[in-house]
Amino acid sequence: MKQFFSFLFFSLLLCSNTMMSQNTGINTKNPGSILTVNGSFAADYKIVTQNTTLGISDYYVAYNGNSSGEITLPALINGSGNYKGRIYGIKNTSNSQLTIVPSGTEKIDGLTDISSVIVPPGYYVELISKGTTTGSTWELSMLAYVTIASTMNQLVNISVATPQGAIAASAFSVNNSAYTIIPGSSSSFTLPVARPVFLNLTLGLDELAATSTTPPYFRCELYIDGTPTGLFQIVQQIGTGYQLQFNMSGVRSLSAGTHTIDTRITRWHNNGVSSSTNQSFGILSLVVDAVYMD
Repeated sequence: MKQFFSFLFFSLLLCSNTMMSQNTGINTKNPGSILTVNGSFAADYKIVTQNTTLGISDYYVAYNGNSSGEITLPALINGSGNYKGRIYGIKNTSNSQLTIVPSGTEKIDGLTDISSVIVPPGYYVELISKGTTTGSTWELSMLAYVTIASTMNQLVNISVATPQGAIAASAFSVNNSAYTIIPGSSSSFTLPVARPVFLNLTLGLDELAATSTTPPYFRCELYIDGTPTGLFQIVQQIGTGYQLQFNMSGVRSLSAGTHTIDTRITRWHNNGVSSSTNQSFGILSLVVDAVYMD
Protein backbone atom coordinates (compact mmCIF):
# COMPACT_ATOMS: atom_id res chain seq x y z
CA MET A 1 0.00 0.00 0.00
CA LYS A 2 2.83 2.39 0.85
CA GLN A 3 4.39 1.73 -2.55
CA PHE A 4 1.03 2.38 -4.27
CA PHE A 5 0.64 5.83 -2.65
CA SER A 6 4.25 6.71 -3.49
CA PHE A 7 3.61 5.79 -7.13
CA LEU A 8 0.33 7.79 -7.16
CA PHE A 9 2.04 10.90 -5.70
CA PHE A 10 4.86 10.67 -8.27
CA SER A 11 2.34 10.34 -11.13
CA LEU A 12 0.34 13.37 -10.00
CA LEU A 13 3.52 15.43 -9.64
CA LEU A 14 4.67 14.48 -13.15
CA CYS A 15 1.24 15.28 -14.59
CA SER A 16 1.20 18.67 -12.85
CA ASN A 17 4.63 19.62 -14.21
CA THR A 18 3.58 18.55 -17.71
CA MET A 19 0.39 20.64 -17.58
CA MET A 20 2.29 23.68 -16.33
CA SER A 21 4.69 23.50 -19.26
CA GLN A 22 1.97 23.13 -21.90
CA ASN A 23 0.15 25.86 -23.80
CA THR A 24 -3.44 26.62 -22.91
CA GLY A 25 -6.17 26.88 -25.54
CA ILE A 26 -9.71 28.18 -25.32
CA ASN A 27 -12.00 26.81 -28.03
CA THR A 28 -9.00 25.10 -29.68
CA LYS A 29 -7.23 21.78 -29.20
CA ASN A 30 -3.93 22.98 -30.63
CA PRO A 31 -2.86 26.23 -28.90
CA GLY A 32 0.24 27.72 -30.51
CA SER A 33 1.02 30.14 -27.69
CA ILE A 34 1.01 30.04 -23.90
CA LEU A 35 -2.61 31.22 -24.18
CA THR A 36 -4.56 30.89 -27.43
CA VAL A 37 -8.16 32.11 -27.68
CA ASN A 38 -10.01 30.91 -30.77
CA GLY A 39 -12.85 33.40 -30.62
CA SER A 40 -13.78 36.83 -29.35
CA PHE A 41 -12.17 38.64 -26.43
CA ALA A 42 -13.87 41.11 -24.09
CA ALA A 43 -12.52 43.42 -21.39
CA ASP A 44 -13.93 46.19 -19.21
CA TYR A 45 -15.25 49.37 -20.90
CA LYS A 46 -15.93 52.49 -18.85
CA ILE A 47 -16.99 56.09 -19.51
CA VAL A 48 -15.90 58.71 -16.95
CA THR A 49 -16.85 62.38 -16.74
CA GLN A 50 -14.66 63.57 -13.88
CA ASN A 51 -11.21 63.09 -12.35
CA THR A 52 -10.59 59.37 -11.84
CA THR A 53 -7.97 56.97 -10.47
CA LEU A 54 -7.81 53.72 -12.45
CA GLY A 55 -8.14 50.40 -10.67
CA ILE A 56 -7.49 46.70 -11.13
CA SER A 57 -10.70 46.10 -13.13
CA ASP A 58 -10.20 48.95 -15.62
CA TYR A 59 -9.00 48.33 -19.16
CA TYR A 60 -10.49 50.80 -21.69
CA VAL A 61 -11.64 54.20 -20.45
CA ALA A 62 -13.33 56.99 -22.40
CA TYR A 63 -13.23 60.49 -20.87
CA ASN A 64 -16.30 62.58 -21.73
CA GLY A 65 -16.30 65.39 -19.16
CA ASN A 66 -17.57 68.94 -19.68
CA SER A 67 -14.24 70.49 -18.65
CA SER A 68 -10.57 69.60 -18.46
CA GLY A 69 -9.98 66.39 -16.53
CA GLU A 70 -7.28 64.22 -15.00
CA ILE A 71 -6.89 60.44 -14.86
CA THR A 72 -4.42 59.01 -12.35
CA LEU A 73 -2.67 55.69 -12.91
CA PRO A 74 -2.61 53.26 -9.95
CA ALA A 75 0.36 53.29 -7.58
CA LEU A 76 3.06 50.67 -8.04
CA ILE A 77 3.04 47.50 -5.96
CA ASN A 78 6.22 45.81 -4.72
CA GLY A 79 6.51 42.03 -4.68
CA SER A 80 3.32 39.97 -4.72
CA GLY A 81 0.59 41.71 -6.70
CA ASN A 82 2.95 43.65 -8.96
CA TYR A 83 0.99 44.27 -12.17
CA LYS A 84 3.85 44.29 -14.68
CA GLY A 85 2.43 44.26 -18.22
CA ARG A 86 -1.01 45.69 -17.32
CA ILE A 87 -2.39 47.78 -20.19
CA TYR A 88 -4.71 50.78 -20.04
CA GLY A 89 -6.27 52.34 -23.13
CA ILE A 90 -7.72 55.84 -22.68
CA LYS A 91 -9.55 57.98 -25.25
CA ASN A 92 -10.52 61.63 -24.83
CA THR A 93 -14.01 61.89 -26.34
CA SER A 94 -14.65 65.32 -24.77
CA ASN A 95 -14.02 68.81 -26.14
CA SER A 96 -11.60 69.56 -23.30
CA GLN A 97 -8.03 68.65 -22.44
CA LEU A 98 -7.30 65.43 -20.55
CA THR A 99 -4.14 64.85 -18.50
CA ILE A 100 -2.80 61.40 -17.55
CA VAL A 101 -0.60 61.36 -14.45
CA PRO A 102 1.16 58.54 -12.54
CA SER A 103 0.78 58.19 -8.80
CA GLY A 104 3.01 60.17 -6.43
CA THR A 105 6.55 60.66 -7.72
CA GLU A 106 6.31 57.94 -10.38
CA LYS A 107 7.10 58.85 -13.99
CA ILE A 108 6.02 57.84 -17.48
CA ASP A 109 8.60 56.62 -19.97
CA GLY A 110 8.13 58.62 -23.18
CA LEU A 111 11.18 59.81 -25.08
CA THR A 112 12.30 60.89 -21.60
CA ASP A 113 10.85 60.44 -18.12
CA ILE A 114 7.79 62.69 -17.92
CA SER A 115 5.37 63.49 -15.11
CA SER A 116 2.20 63.62 -17.26
CA VAL A 117 0.76 63.03 -20.73
CA ILE A 118 -1.59 65.53 -22.36
CA VAL A 119 -4.37 63.87 -24.37
CA PRO A 120 -6.11 66.43 -26.62
CA PRO A 121 -9.74 65.89 -27.68
CA GLY A 122 -10.05 63.06 -30.18
CA TYR A 123 -6.77 61.43 -29.13
CA TYR A 124 -6.14 57.91 -27.76
CA VAL A 125 -3.32 56.96 -25.40
CA GLU A 126 -2.09 53.51 -24.37
CA LEU A 127 0.13 52.87 -21.35
CA ILE A 128 1.78 49.68 -20.07
CA SER A 129 3.07 49.00 -16.56
CA LYS A 130 6.82 48.28 -16.61
CA GLY A 131 6.68 46.58 -13.21
CA THR A 132 9.56 48.74 -11.98
CA THR A 133 9.63 50.33 -8.54
CA THR A 134 11.75 53.42 -9.21
CA GLY A 135 11.93 56.07 -11.90
CA SER A 136 9.51 55.55 -14.78
CA THR A 137 6.99 52.87 -13.84
CA TRP A 138 4.76 53.25 -16.91
CA GLU A 139 5.63 53.18 -20.60
CA LEU A 140 3.82 55.33 -23.16
CA SER A 141 3.26 52.92 -26.04
CA MET A 142 0.88 55.03 -28.14
CA LEU A 143 -0.55 58.55 -28.45
CA ALA A 144 -2.54 58.99 -31.64
CA TYR A 145 -5.30 61.08 -33.16
CA VAL A 146 -8.14 58.66 -33.88
CA THR A 147 -11.17 60.78 -34.76
CA ILE A 148 -12.07 59.77 -38.31
CA ALA A 149 -14.38 62.62 -39.37
CA SER A 150 -12.66 65.97 -38.94
CA THR A 151 -13.25 69.56 -39.95
CA MET A 152 -10.62 72.14 -40.82
CA ASN A 153 -11.24 75.38 -38.94
CA GLN A 154 -9.57 78.57 -40.11
CA LEU A 155 -8.36 80.87 -37.35
CA VAL A 156 -6.35 83.37 -39.40
CA ASN A 157 -6.59 84.12 -43.12
CA ILE A 158 -4.50 87.15 -44.10
CA SER A 159 -4.03 87.59 -47.83
CA VAL A 160 -2.45 90.75 -49.27
CA ALA A 161 -1.44 91.40 -52.89
CA THR A 162 -0.21 94.95 -53.38
CA PRO A 163 -1.35 96.54 -56.67
CA GLN A 164 1.35 97.54 -59.12
CA GLY A 165 2.72 100.99 -58.35
CA ALA A 166 1.30 101.02 -54.80
CA ILE A 167 4.12 99.26 -52.93
CA ALA A 168 5.41 102.48 -51.36
CA ALA A 169 2.15 102.80 -49.40
CA SER A 170 3.19 99.77 -47.30
CA ALA A 171 6.73 101.03 -46.62
CA PHE A 172 8.49 100.14 -43.36
CA SER A 173 12.08 100.23 -42.14
CA VAL A 174 14.34 97.31 -41.22
CA ASN A 175 17.59 97.42 -39.25
CA ASN A 176 19.61 95.09 -37.06
CA SER A 177 18.80 96.68 -33.68
CA ALA A 178 15.32 95.17 -33.25
CA TYR A 179 12.59 93.17 -34.97
CA THR A 180 10.05 95.11 -37.05
CA ILE A 181 6.45 93.85 -37.28
CA ILE A 182 5.40 93.47 -40.92
CA PRO A 183 2.46 95.86 -41.49
CA GLY A 184 -0.84 93.98 -41.88
CA SER A 185 0.55 90.68 -40.56
CA SER A 186 -0.98 90.89 -37.08
CA SER A 187 -4.27 89.19 -36.20
CA SER A 188 -6.02 87.92 -33.06
CA PHE A 189 -7.96 84.66 -32.89
CA THR A 190 -9.72 82.52 -30.29
CA LEU A 191 -9.03 78.79 -29.98
CA PRO A 192 -12.03 77.09 -28.31
CA VAL A 193 -9.98 74.16 -26.92
CA ALA A 194 -6.30 73.27 -26.72
CA ARG A 195 -5.21 72.10 -30.16
CA PRO A 196 -2.21 71.73 -32.46
CA VAL A 197 -2.42 74.69 -34.89
CA PHE A 198 -1.01 74.56 -38.42
CA LEU A 199 0.78 77.81 -39.35
CA ASN A 200 1.85 79.03 -42.77
CA LEU A 201 3.57 82.21 -43.98
CA THR A 202 4.42 83.43 -47.48
CA LEU A 203 5.97 86.89 -47.74
CA GLY A 204 7.44 88.88 -50.60
CA LEU A 205 9.21 92.22 -50.01
CA ASP A 206 10.81 94.78 -52.30
CA GLU A 207 13.54 97.22 -51.23
CA LEU A 208 12.32 100.70 -52.11
CA ALA A 209 15.73 102.44 -52.01
CA ALA A 210 18.91 100.59 -53.00
CA THR A 211 21.88 100.52 -50.64
CA SER A 212 25.29 100.65 -52.29
CA THR A 213 26.82 97.77 -50.31
CA THR A 214 27.04 93.97 -50.35
CA PRO A 215 23.51 92.58 -49.85
CA PRO A 216 22.90 91.69 -46.17
CA TYR A 217 21.00 88.77 -44.60
CA PHE A 218 17.51 89.02 -43.09
CA ARG A 219 15.65 86.88 -40.58
CA CYS A 220 11.86 86.60 -40.68
CA GLU A 221 9.92 84.82 -37.90
CA LEU A 222 6.34 84.12 -36.82
CA TYR A 223 5.41 85.30 -33.32
CA ILE A 224 2.46 84.23 -31.17
CA ASP A 225 1.48 86.31 -28.15
CA GLY A 226 4.71 88.28 -28.52
CA THR A 227 6.84 85.13 -28.27
CA PRO A 228 8.89 83.66 -31.15
CA THR A 229 7.47 80.36 -32.41
CA GLY A 230 10.79 79.05 -33.71
CA LEU A 231 9.35 79.10 -37.24
CA PHE A 232 11.82 81.34 -39.04
CA GLN A 233 13.87 81.68 -42.21
CA ILE A 234 17.13 83.50 -42.89
CA VAL A 235 17.76 84.62 -46.48
CA GLN A 236 20.25 86.84 -48.24
CA GLN A 237 19.02 89.64 -50.42
CA ILE A 238 19.80 88.89 -54.09
CA GLY A 239 21.29 92.32 -54.64
CA THR A 240 20.95 95.87 -53.45
CA GLY A 241 17.52 97.21 -54.29
CA TYR A 242 16.21 93.69 -54.92
CA GLN A 243 13.45 91.58 -53.36
CA LEU A 244 13.20 89.21 -50.42
CA GLN A 245 11.10 86.01 -50.38
CA PHE A 246 10.13 84.00 -47.28
CA ASN A 247 8.16 80.72 -47.07
CA MET A 248 7.69 78.79 -43.83
CA SER A 249 5.18 76.49 -42.17
CA GLY A 250 4.88 74.33 -39.06
CA VAL A 251 2.67 73.11 -36.23
CA ARG A 252 2.52 74.54 -32.72
CA SER A 253 0.32 73.36 -29.82
CA LEU A 254 -1.67 76.23 -28.33
CA SER A 255 -3.84 76.47 -25.25
CA ALA A 256 -7.52 77.38 -25.37
CA GLY A 257 -8.22 81.11 -25.39
CA THR A 258 -7.33 84.24 -27.32
CA HIS A 259 -3.99 84.53 -29.11
CA THR A 260 -2.27 87.07 -31.36
CA ILE A 261 -0.07 86.22 -34.33
CA ASP A 262 2.29 88.52 -36.23
CA THR A 263 5.31 88.36 -38.54
CA ARG A 264 8.59 90.10 -37.65
CA ILE A 265 11.78 90.79 -39.57
CA THR A 266 15.26 92.04 -38.72
CA ARG A 267 18.56 92.50 -40.53
CA TRP A 268 20.38 89.43 -39.28
CA HIS A 269 23.86 90.11 -40.71
CA ASN A 270 24.97 93.53 -41.95
CA ASN A 271 27.43 92.21 -44.53
CA GLY A 272 28.88 95.67 -44.99
CA VAL A 273 25.78 97.75 -44.28
CA SER A 274 26.22 100.20 -41.43
CA SER A 275 24.31 99.13 -38.30
CA SER A 276 22.70 102.55 -38.18
CA THR A 277 21.31 102.28 -41.71
CA ASN A 278 17.56 101.75 -42.05
CA GLN A 279 16.54 99.87 -45.19
CA SER A 280 13.09 100.65 -46.58
CA PHE A 281 10.91 97.80 -47.85
CA GLY A 282 7.41 97.51 -49.23
CA ILE A 283 5.07 94.50 -49.33
CA LEU A 284 4.66 92.67 -52.63
CA SER A 285 2.51 89.86 -51.20
CA LEU A 286 1.61 88.49 -47.77
CA VAL A 287 -0.25 85.31 -46.78
CA VAL A 288 -0.67 84.20 -43.15
CA ASP A 289 -2.76 81.09 -42.39
CA ALA A 290 -3.60 79.43 -39.07
CA VAL A 291 -5.92 76.39 -38.99
CA TYR A 292 -6.78 73.52 -36.66
CA MET A 293 -8.57 70.21 -37.08
CA ASP A 294 -11.73 69.46 -35.10
